[in-house]
Order: sequence, then structure tokens, then C-alpha cells
Amino acid sequence: MAAPGPWTLEARAMAHGGRAPRRVARQVRQSTASSRRRPGAALLLLAAALAGATACAAGPAPALHAAAPAPSIDAIAAELDAMSGPVLRGRSATFRAILDDTLSKDAFVCRPSPAEVFRGDVPEAERLISGVMPHYGFFFGPMRYLVRRRRDTWEVEVRIAVDIAVDPRAAATLELPDCGVADDLGVRGDTLDPCRAAAFPSPRACRAPTGEELRCSGTPHAASGITEACPDSGAFSVTATPRAIRALLARFSREAERYWNRDARAFSLPVRYDFDFVLAPEAGARRVDLRVPLAPTCGRTPYFSAMRAGWSLPIVAHEVGHLMGLLDEYKALSGIVRCYPKTPFPGAEISRMGLSMLEGTQVLPVHHYLILRRFFCPDPGAPDPYAHALP
Repeated sequence: MAAPGPWTLEARAMAHGGRAPRRVARQVRQSTASSRRRPGAALLLLAAALAGATACAAGPAPALHAAAPAPSIDAIAAELDAMSGPVLRGRSATFRAILDDTLSKDAFVCRPSPAEVFRGDVPEAERLISGVMPHYGFFFGPMRYLVRRRRDTWEVEVRIAVDIAVDPRAAATLELPDCGVADDLGVRGDTLDPCRAAAFPSPRACRAPTGEELRCSGTPHAASGITEACPDSGAFSVTATPRAIRALLARFSREAERYWNRDARAFSLPVRYDFDFVLAPEAGARRVDLRVPLAPTCGRTPYFSAMRAGWSLPIVAHEVGHLMGLLDEYKALSGIVRCYPKTPFPGAEISRMGLSMLEGTQVLPVHHYLILRRFFCPDPGAPDPYAHALP
């Protein structure tokens, strides 16, 4: 089977008119029976067809050892709990429920033990994982990433191509979450200090050697401690030149993967992440997993509708998690308006998928397991998505 193409905005996997499981809309405090409530196969495959991809891997599953009896959800959760250490103290039930909920909604059906995934004798191979996952019980979002086994280490690659949604000739600006692109643009030291000293909300402009105007004042979004995607903590912007956009994408690539690799090391897990954000016309023949426009502002929008210049780096790391098949760990619709702040599931305030905008939240062993686990699963299969409509 040919590898499916990248997910695009025009063909994003949204399915309306059906009803997916609604458990995620509840507080994830109680365990749910695994494998009993799954998205309808027809709806799942139709969503994938709309996106120009099938809900299956790009090739057959690698030949692994003869399968042992699948461990129970409780056994997997207990093993992941032990790997997590004291960080899950008092939170085990929440992440056991998140594990169960995600597995019950995934078209990749298998339950290898965490020991097999992280420490097992797995042959060298690579596999492109592609499909969809249900979000909030009413729409499907794309999932696509490459998993490679090399020696005794896992490598996970994600490449996102962006189309420029602003006209650089119109002297447009990009809203930023901080002043981190300053160094890439050659604005530093005495040149940058006057900008940083400007009182918020009245930023002063600093000029890069190549002409871009950079404005920086106030507190960077990620350092504000505010649990909103776009906190009103500072004013940061840069002229939207191709050079500035490349600098922003390079920073996304460099820093978003840093959170994932930091946390894998913290839990002594043998996995390395490589995220690559590129301009779509410059992707060339390289594999692209998601193609979306670059929106010049901050805002709360789905990861498959746009990448936003104003998103903080922790949020970018969270959104890449969705492309690797992870679900949100907070109450649906929370955080959209100030009167209903972001409300993670009880205990999930420590999780990158719970409170996405905070520097200190973590990618936990359960998240790494859910991503790598699919490498071991058989292909979901791709029957005719319209077969259900025929007599």
C-alpha cells in the first residue's frame, strides 16, 4: 500500500453527523471498560477517506516475536505507574483512566507490556503510523508520525509543513509569545535591551540587521503562569519576512522536541523525538505529516487548522502530541473564555496534555507508551469505507 499523503487543511479529518464516545467529556476519574466502546468503524474510515489517507500504517506491521497474552489494563497501568515514580502519587487512577480511554478509541488494537515496548528485544525497523483519533466525542483529528527502531533506541519523527498565510510584501507582523527569535535575527545585547526595558503595553521597536522590526515588552507567555493559550502578559511581534518566519519555525523545531526529549530522559526511557517545522515550498521530497497555514496571531484553534505564530513553545509541544495520537486531558471547552479557565482532569495538571501552556508540565511514561505501542499493532485494515451504505 502506498504511503498516505500529508494531512492538509482542505482535507482535514472532521466527521459530523455521527456520535463518537462521549466519555472524554466527563471527568476522567473512573476506569472505563476497555475495548467495549469504540468509534464506529465506518465513521472512522470515512473521516480518514476525507483526509486522503486510510486509518492504517503505511506498510505492514514489522515482524515481531510471537505475541504473548495481552496484559490487562490494570497491569499496564501499574507498570507505567512504577516507571513514573512519585510524580503519579495520588494521580494513578486518573492516568489509568486516560490509558483505558485512549486505547478504547484507537484503531490500532494491541496491548504490549511497557517492558516489551521500552526494554524488549525489538528488531530494527521503521513504520509510518497514520490514522485518526476522536477528540471530545464529536470530531476526528489526524494522526501521522514515523517510528523507527535503531539498536536499542526508539526514534520518533514528525514533520509539519506550513504555508505562509500573510503577505510579507504588505509589512504584516507576526504576533509572538516571547522574544526568542531575537538571537536568530541578530538582535541582541545593546540593540535588544531598549526593547525589553519598554513598559508593557507600550513596546518599543528594535531593528534587526536585515530590517525586521522586533517588539518585546512584558512577560513571555510561558513564564506568565497564566493557564490561557494567549495570556495578556506581554507584547511581542516581528515583521513577517520570510527570514523571520524561518527563524520562528526553526525555533519551533528546536524547542518543541526539547520538552519531549527532556521528559524521556527524566524517566530513563530509550526514545528520542525529532520535530521539523518547514515552509511547505521548501519541504521538497521529504515526508510531510501535516500541512497547514501559519496564522500570524495567537488563538485557540485545532492543531490541524493552522500553526499559530503566537503559540508558546509548551503549547507547540502539546499540539505535536495530538499529531502523535494523544488526546487532551482537560474538560472540553474549558479555557476558551476567562470565566471558565482551563480545567485539567483531576491529577492531570502535571501533564503536557493537561496544562499545555506551562513549562514544567511533563510528557509522562503513559504518553510515550501510547505513541510507541502502535509500532507493535497489526494493521487496522482498510475495507471499503462506503460498504456500510450498500445493500
